[in-house]
Amino acid sequence: MNPPLIGQTCPERGYAHSRVQLFRFSAVSWNAHRIHYDAEFAASEGFPDAVVQSTLHGETLSRHALDWAGPDARLESVAWRNVATAVAGEQLTWTGTVTAVEDARITLAVRVLKADGSECVTGTVEVTRVS
Repeated sequence: MNPPLIGQTCPERGYAHSRVQLFRFSAVSWNAHRIHYDAEFAASEGFPDAVVQSTLHGETLSRHALDWAGPDARLESVAWRNVATAVAGEQLTWTGTVTAVEDARITLAVRVLKADGSECVTGTVEVTRVS
């Protein structure tokens, strides 16, 4: 596989997190805050639905970067900043752009965009292609 070029964009990945997924992620991550799994409670706090966990955003950034990099890739680092709230059922889009290539190590600038194109999450993911 040829190394990617700096400035190359990854294919966008659209997705939405379901309430069930948010509930399960809260359970496995020991996050007991009700805004993440109880839509009625989230509404009482001013949110339109159950709120996507910050750490689930990090997992999604990493997973999509690894999927793009290929089956032999491994995660080296991930860092992100939440800039807007996302909720269950909301359509989101993962995007990535190659910002550095050093041997087999690839750095991506990654973002999660809301349906209106505004940023929800920004960050970087570094992966190494092992093959």
